[in-house]
Amino acid sequence: MDALEANPRSLAFSSSSEPRLWWHRLLRSDYVPPIYANLSEQEWQFLHDWYAETSRENLVGECAVPIMSLLHGLIMGSGIRRIVQLGTHAGYSTLLLGFFLRQMNAVRGLVTFEIGERLCDYTRGWIERAGLGPFVRVELRSSLEPSSTGVAGKYLNGAPELVFVDSSHEYASTLAELELWYSALAPGGFIVLHDASEFATSFDVTQKGGVRRALRDWRQTHPEAEVFSINGHVRAQESAGMIYQDFCGAGLIQKPA
Repeated sequence: MDALEANPRSLAFSSSSEPRLWWHRLLRSDYVPPIYANLSEQEWQFLHDWYAETSRENLVGECAVPIMSLLHGLIMGSGIRRIVQLGTHAGYSTLLLGFFLRQMNAVRGLVTFEIGERLCDYTRGWIERAGLGPFVRVELRSSLEPSSTGVAGKYLNGAPELVFVDSSHEYASTLAELELWYSALAPGGFIVLHDASEFATSFDVTQKGGVRRALRDWRQTHPEAEVFSINGHVRAQESAGMIYQDFCGAGLIQKPA
C-alpha cells in the first residue's frame, strides 16, 4: 500500500455535505487532483487543517479545484515565478500557490493583496505555520491603489508574469483592476480571472454585471490582447453539460510579447 492509498487525501471530501466541497461530489471527480496529489504529506496536512479551521470559524469563500488546477498548469508547466493575487480572503489559494512556488524554489514569488485586516492577519498566520514566509507576502492594501503595482514589482524583483483576480467581483472595481494590472504585467504574461460566468454576476453587490461584463468591456478597448472566457454562458449552479467543471467560470488574458 503506497502513501496515497494509506491517506486518501481529498477523496474523503466526497462524503462531506459541506457546500464548499461541491467539486468532490461530482461523478467525474473520483480521484485526487494534481494540486493535492503533488503536495508533501505535511503540506496536505496543513491544507486539511486549514479546511477544518475555516469551517469552524465560518471563513468559507475560497475558489475550487478547477481554477486552481488551471493556475497549477500555467505556473508549474511554464516555471512562472512572479505572481500577483488580487483578493486573499482566508488564504486557500495563497497557500496552494505558495506550495507550488516552494516546489519550484521560487523565493519571493507571490504577493497577495487584501483589504480586510482580519483576513490578512489570518492568512499570514497560516503562511508562517506552513513555512512559506520566504515565498509569499500578504499585503494589507487595496489592489486598486496605483502604488500597489510598485509594491508588487519591488517584492517580486520584476514585473508580474501572472495576475490572479479573485477580489471584489464588482464590475467597476474589476474593470479598474484590469486597467491597472495589465499595464504592469510582463509582456507575454497572463491575467486569470475567477467568477467570469453569467451565474457569477450575482456576486456583484452593485448589480452592474460583475467580472463577466468587466472582461467583455475591457476587451473592447484592448484589441491587441488575447482574451478568452470559459463557461461565460453558464447561468446556474450545476455541472450538466460542462466540460470545464466550474459554474463560476474563468477568464484568461494574455498580453502580447
